[in-house]
Amino acid sequence: MAVELSERVREIARARDVPESQVFEQALERGLEALWNDVILSQFLRGELSREEAIEAVGHDLVRRAEREAEAVEEDVSWGLNA
Repeated sequence: MAVELSERVREIARARDVPESQVFEQALERGLEALWNDVILSQFLRGELSREEAIEAVGHDLVRRAEREAEAVEEDVSWGLNA
């Protein structure tokens, strides 16, 4: 897997004409942002954060999407239990 990652980094760097270190930096930033969003949205859905706090932390669009996804799961579970 390490070889595959190294190859991907080299290819991305080549395609964007940037140093590999910049590719790593961008990947780390994007990964941390995704992990942060997951933490905030999980806390919101568990009731540990208010909707307003979650919106402030990750934005309205992500909070609304998380709400829709949670509603869809609840509907699926309800349908499954009542089928």
